[in-house]
Amino acid sequence: MTVKRSPDQDALIDRIRTLWEVDAEALPSEPRLAELTGASRNSVREALIRLEERGYVHRTQGARTSLNRRLPGVGRRIDEQFDHSLSIRAAGYEPTLDVVAAERITLAPGEGRYDDLPDGTEVLRTRKMWRVDGAPYALAEDMVPLTRATDLDPHRPVFDLAEAANGVRVAWETMWIDAIALDAERAAILDAEPGTPVIEMTYCGYGADDAIGYWSREVQLSAPAGLRNALIRRVRS
Repeated sequence: MTVKRSPDQDALIDRIRTLWEVDAEALPSEPRLAELTGASRNSVREALIRLEERGYVHRTQGARTSLNRRLPGVGRRIDEQFDHSLSIRAAGYEPTLDVVAAERITLAPGEGRYDDLPDGTEVLRTRKMWRVDGAPYALAEDMVPLTRATDLDPHRPVFDLAEAANGVRVAWETMWIDAIALDAERAAILDAEPGTPVIEMTYCGYGADDAIGYWSREVQLSAPAGLRNALIRRVRS
């Protein structure tokens, strides 16, 4: 699930993360962070709360803020918004995005539907495949409801397509994860054997008013180092 924050807060969080990455042994005190970032103490405190929720730091009353030193080697975090191309490049590989198909369709009853959109909804349906150093990695099918007459570039991330196609600025994303055997159609696109065990993830992106921005379904082959899906959970003693 992804929660949107103001650009100013995002910038402050990114600045503190930069300080964290430069010196992974210690994080400055709140007054020092305020001085280094030019933000108020209250803003710094709020940013640290957000960073603790995301697993970057652990804060204890009366003690120094501890850093999660394992994060750099974790891989791609499924509890945070991401774009495959950026994640692949950040892991040290060369990404390639292929738009396999892009079409405007009207949804009708039938098998294979993974969404809860009403029948008769007009959507932009795309299929995109990402490669890692030339090798197939992930295949995603996106369905973006169309309520605006506009030309859409299917290469754009689905969050951007939703805002352009239906005006929904996605605030949350719900995701369901299943282990499945790869069907023949998607296996052919991924140059894999039918029946190959894969992870399938189904996403629903929606706005603060519950309006649907998109539905997506994705399968991934075995991920190379640095791209394994990971989740950071806080544990309270």
